[in-house]
Amino acid sequence: MLHIGKNTKKNTVITVVITFCIFVNVNVFAHTNAILTNEFSIFTQKNTNDTLPPTKPNILKPTQAQIAEFDAKKYPNKNDSIVTTIDTINIKFSKDSLESTIVRKAVDSAIYFVKTKKFVLYGKATTTYTDNNIDADFIELDNENNIVTAIGEKDSTGKIATQITMQMADQNITADSIRFNTKTSKAVSYNSRTKNDELYFQSEKTKLLGDRKSFYGYNNRFTTCNLDEPHFCFHTKKLKVISGKLAVSNLAYPEFEGVPLPVGIPFGIYPMQKGRHGGLLPPQFTTNEEQGVGLEGLGYYLTFGEYWDIIMRTNIYSYGSWSANISPTYRKRYKYNGAINLSFQKVQRNFKGDADFTKNNSFAVSWSHSSDTKARPGVNFNANVNVAKSSYNLFNLANVNRRSNNRLNSSITYSKTWQDKPYNITISANHSQNTTDNTMQLNLPEVSFAVQTQYPFKNVNNLGEQKWYEKIGIGYQGNLRTQMTFRDNQPIAAILKAIKDTFQWGADHNIPLTVTLPSLGPVQISPGITYQERTYGLKILRQWNETLKKVDTTIEKGFYEARQVGFSISAASAVYGTFNIKNKKGYGVEAIRHIMRPSVAINYTPNTNKKYYQRIKVDTLNTLVDLSVFERNLYSPFGNQEFGGLSFGIDNNVELKKRTKGDSTAAGIKKVKLIDGLSINSGYNFLADSFKLGTFNISFRTSLAEGKFNITAGGNVNPYQVNAKGVDINKYAWKGRKLSFKSLGRLTGANLALSTQFRGGEKGKKKNAKNTTNKDYTNQATEDMTPDEQLRMSDYINSHPAEFVDFTIPWDVSLSFAVSLSTILQPDYSFKKQFDANVNFNGNFALTPKWKVGGNGFYDLRTNKLQQLQMFISREMHCWQLSINVVPLGAGGFKSFNITLNPKAGILRDLKVNRTRYFYGE
Repeated sequence: MLHIGKNTKKNTVITVVITFCIFVNVNVFAHTNAILTNEFSIFTQKNTNDTLPPTKPNILKPTQAQIAEFDAKKYPNKNDSIVTTIDTINIKFSKDSLESTIVRKAVDSAIYFVKTKKFVLYGKATTTYTDNNIDADFIELDNENNIVTAIGEKDSTGKIATQITMQMADQNITADSIRFNTKTSKAVSYNSRTKNDELYFQSEKTKLLGDRKSFYGYNNRFTTCNLDEPHFCFHTKKLKVISGKLAVSNLAYPEFEGVPLPVGIPFGIYPMQKGRHGGLLPPQFTTNEEQGVGLEGLGYYLTFGEYWDIIMRTNIYSYGSWSANISPTYRKRYKYNGAINLSFQKVQRNFKGDADFTKNNSFAVSWSHSSDTKARPGVNFNANVNVAKSSYNLFNLANVNRRSNNRLNSSITYSKTWQDKPYNITISANHSQNTTDNTMQLNLPEVSFAVQTQYPFKNVNNLGEQKWYEKIGIGYQGNLRTQMTFRDNQPIAAILKAIKDTFQWGADHNIPLTVTLPSLGPVQISPGITYQERTYGLKILRQWNETLKKVDTTIEKGFYEARQVGFSISAASAVYGTFNIKNKKGYGVEAIRHIMRPSVAINYTPNTNKKYYQRIKVDTLNTLVDLSVFERNLYSPFGNQEFGGLSFGIDNNVELKKRTKGDSTAAGIKKVKLIDGLSINSGYNFLADSFKLGTFNISFRTSLAEGKFNITAGGNVNPYQVNAKGVDINKYAWKGRKLSFKSLGRLTGANLALSTQFRGGEKGKKKNAKNTTNKDYTNQATEDMTPDEQLRMSDYINSHPAEFVDFTIPWDVSLSFAVSLSTILQPDYSFKKQFDANVNFNGNFALTPKWKVGGNGFYDLRTNKLQQLQMFISREMHCWQLSINVVPLGAGGFKSFNITLNPKAGILRDLKVNRTRYFYGE
């Protein structure tokens, strides 16, 4: 048993008092020292090889704000003009003092050691200095050496269980431990992880440089996979990273699932700089039997300021084929932007002397330009030029869809609308090219000039109610066209001669005169007069040749005119009807609404062009046909009959009102369109001696299932019968026939288009989007790409659909069906009906959550042949993707096979395993 005497109690009291005084003094000294020095650094072992040498403590230098505050308190009237003060205090501060205060906190405890000038934090400790922040289980601040040491939480075995985190500028690091110099901003970390741009770095030892943007790594692994144990990575001993610019490594070996591969790259340069910057464009390795081994896409990117740049690329093959592309782009914000692409390719397939040896030289030129309408209000200039030699697409290996495209079109348009004047002008140049028959057609120029409707009798003061004659309006619309045709596979001399021989021109002038009359109840009456004049550049004269038993044709070029005037008065209205449906259940279809818009017009057009028609014999059966001498011109000829009769038509719209089940409010009623439009139009000529009833033009359009099923149809029904050669005879279709479809009329032209698209998992996709941890870099936006890059990307997507699959959608199917019927005039002046029909299909479905297959194709129902087929299979591999693209049937017998294994990250998009083969012929 322990006994405490009086002397012992006295000593105990003295000891407690002394301890309390020391504790107060230590805290006061520590607080004073923190204010004066403001330096807290970590304790580190003395090491002559340490790259972070200790520094001596220094006196704190106050800031300008502190000095101003001190002067304001000591000399409150310092700025008074009457009082003059002289500051004799001159305190010198060390240049080594810290820039800011270190803020620290800890959950467990904080201990300051006065003798060693160290501050230790335990348990979820945090220190903040300027823009540097450290979170760790243990933090030691060495004030004398300006060193901060942080160590992660350890488990019972002494291993790091919870790593520390350090944020410095744009660097975010997690590590087992770290030493940081607050003066030089240098740091050393162990077993650290960091992310820069799209790359994740893991290093055994990392040294951060004083610029806080660069670091060296030893025994590193870097990858684009965001898992702690990545599916793949590159292992390298030495690495340097400059944040936002690039990463450089020495010999690097790839690893998959922790297994190293026996191949590597001697060194690596990984650009991470964002924005526009020049540099080398790496190629893609490929092989095929026709052209051998090749490098595709090798090039260089040059920038010249912020307004324009150039991309140069080339493809080189071992059998002698090569191609070169130069693509300058230019832009000026809020004014214009554009791109030019010059391409030349030399194709040499197989070897000389072989039966299938092929050699071809071709070129292509494209130019796109668009102007901002805000730069010059009322003025707009746009260009979209796409010109190529006819064989360029045929030998294009990059895109099977482009190989099957036999039409090239271009347009350059300038338009101006005067702000203070009622007219506008449009000048354009157009180009159309058929790569199948090498025909090229140019329309240069085309001019359109229009004057808005003017009211010459309108009262300038606008006083009182307008008179009927004040609503008389007159306008003008004029058009001028030129055209020339030639074949691009001919010599220059032959091309120039073809341009001279085929050059055509024509003009069209239209002057409408309208009167707006007050409405007669629901009917709107609109009278009008139209004057139209056309100018032609050639005249075609025909004559039957009894000797040769054919029609002889003579073409005369010159300046010819034809005119036509028309008078009309039209009436239009709208009729609404609603059929209500009694629904006892309280939901479903409640009403059907039908809207009819009838219109009728009385027209009179005198026959002012009868003299421009020839009635000639076209066969040995004495068949007579009326043909205009102005056929084959740029503007169609006027009719040769006097017209005085009716033009009538009707348009229909049908929709229903449907109430949602369980919703009795007004918001529960939903409108569903059944028929977007069903129109029928025709006319009747009272003054004609034959064929008085005009052709019926029918059109139909609708969209069902909330836009997932679209239908568009149209047709022309001729109410007259025909003879053996298909020529109309003046006999109605229903005369002499029983009631049938033929008795209703003869279908001379028709078209039908059906399209639909269905996909599954859209609701689940929205839910799973929040849980997505892997960024799909292959589907990233292309706003920052140049037009040439966007075109290349579009071609690549079309040719490699397996690499751009959305695995969150389990299935996706789209179908389109198109059919058309047309009546074509044959060279022997007979008529022939031509039927065309095709089916386009595109779809994909998931075999498993990670496997997806799909395809697309084009089937021609007229020839009953599958014209094109492309299939793919894709495998989702988190940070990588495997894709196989097969074209078993392409244009011109083209076939191809492609297998690609590539990472998804954009920074490694050129790092891929690729095998491609092409096949030609049937």
